[in-house]
Amino acid sequence: WQVTDIIRAAPEENLEMIRDSVSHLVKLGKRVFVDLEHFFDGYKFDQEYSLECCKAAVDAGASGLVLCDTNGGSMPWEVSAITSDVMKFGVTVGIHCHNDCGMAVANSIMATKSGAGLIQGTINGIGERTGNADLCAIVPTLAL
Repeated sequence: WQVTDIIRAAPEENLEMIRDSVSHLVKLGKRVFVDLEHFFDGYKFDQEYSLECCKAAVDAGASGLVLCDTNGGSMPWEVSAITSDVMKFGVTVGIHCHNDCGMAVANSIMATKSGAGLIQGTINGIGERTGNADLCAIVPTLAL
């Protein structure tokens, strides 16, 4: 859906855009982290294609994959299982959660427990719609 309706690209064209963009930036000496918008919804809709997007980014030289729960509707057990699956690519995996269902903090913590090494969040969870993951809750939870 994100590819065909929002970007308005064919699936293979999207994969090529990922490869081209990442390889271009890597050739310029940049360290590339790819934010995968709507990743969790996409994975639940088409797991194989979502993982192909990850592979395209990694094969092109991406140092990291940031899994986005853009709609904020994923549950912690889903985030844990999906993050674990993406860890197989051998790069840094990050998490970016929105809080529409009140799960952004729990989802971020579960992602780290499943191997994610980067959390995107905000102070007090301030962000669009119902907010993002609250770093003021995540950091002490992980530190203790």
